[in-house]
Amino acid sequence: MTTADDIFDQSAGNIERLGLREIPFTESPIDLESETLNHIFTGREKELGQVFNLFQSRERRRILVYGQIGIGKSTFLLEVLSVLRRKRPKMLTAYISLPANLDLATTALIAVAREMSDDNWAQSQLYQMGIPTDKVVKERSAEVGVNAVATSKISEKDLPITKSQYPTVSLETLLERAQNKYPDGVVIAIDDLDKQNPRQVRQLMHDAQGMLKGRAWFMLTGHPQGMAGDLLTSERGLFDLQLPLKELDSQTTYQMLINYLSSARIDNDCTDRHDPRCVLPFTPEAAKRFCAISLGKPRLFNRLGNAVLSTAADLQVDKITSDVLDRGLKAASRTLREQAALNAREEQVRLFLAQRGSLSDEAIAIEDLEQLGFRSFSELMPYLERLEEADLAQRGDRDDATVYESLPLLSGENEDELEDPDDTPDEVVVTGLR
Repeated sequence: MTTADDIFDQSAGNIERLGLREIPFTESPIDLESETLNHIFTGREKELGQVFNLFQSRERRRILVYGQIGIGKSTFLLEVLSVLRRKRPKMLTAYISLPANLDLATTALIAVAREMSDDNWAQSQLYQMGIPTDKVVKERSAEVGVNAVATSKISEKDLPITKSQYPTVSLETLLERAQNKYPDGVVIAIDDLDKQNPRQVRQLMHDAQGMLKGRAWFMLTGHPQGMAGDLLTSERGLFDLQLPLKELDSQTTYQMLINYLSSARIDNDCTDRHDPRCVLPFTPEAAKRFCAISLGKPRLFNRLGNAVLSTAADLQVDKITSDVLDRGLKAASRTLREQAALNAREEQVRLFLAQRGSLSDEAIAIEDLEQLGFRSFSELMPYLERLEEADLAQRGDRDDATVYESLPLLSGENEDELEDPDDTPDEVVVTGLR
């Protein structure tokens, strides 16, 4: 009789048959303290240089990192903070993903207070907002008795849980305390502004202008559409650097695959891109196809990688050939659709886009819009954006038109894009979609 333990051992054995300790692909941002981040982060040298140039100045700066969904903004942000923690130990670095329905000042206050675990005042700020702390925080008071000799007794009680009434002032006070311990300054990284309603984001930015120009460095990430508006343009001078992240080129994507695999490979640390062992368990041909199909988008790269390796493990093979890759991509296509949980209208748009290959505001016919039940391309846009968010479509990189293309995952659907990474120039070239 097969037990659950037997099934677990079989599953682990299937991964080991591929020469791996584990599946290295992950959609979630790598922990800031993890060595894995340093091992797998690939490319973005130009963008990192632009950011780190600002950190050579005494003046506090404000940096906006923006790009399409799944392009690697969170990982880029964490890589910057990871480097700063190593190179600037006298600088406090704080990271937080923007919570729903919370202003930026309170968000920044929480991020910094979490990093100051030995500061009682910082911990009391968290405690009063109902956020768990490592320390038990009590409110102390003295009870004085009047006798022949005055007596007093100290009593303690839990602090009340309340919303911070003046988060900007509290943040300023906390930053003053932080700078006594961290003379090189404080960096506050607020991620995922693009997960909020664009109108709400613009209001948050409007309310936070004074805070952003205060005592700390700020790094924020967001989607270009969600971050649009006058507050983010150079005429307001809110950001010292507005840094766009684009798709990775084929050479960098291939190196990223090498880095991911070598971080989990058993008894094989090959990273020489000219050595076929560097992409095992992929064959070089399958590795090149996999990188081309992932379109230089880190999140899609990780999603596809998970599906392909899981499929290979289920098949109990020791190599990922083109045939195994195709079967993994078919599994990934099903998984992406299931995870998207599209409603009937969204599924209708997805099928129409897959049939046509691409849709644009410049070329779409009135008959096409009417067939889908829309009066204009602007009404169709939210559905296309939803497909892009689910990695079921891609937005083309054109200045003269808004273009959405279907996402080809199966064999032969995008062979024209299967360029050899070794034919790419040595320098990193950031390119858009074709």
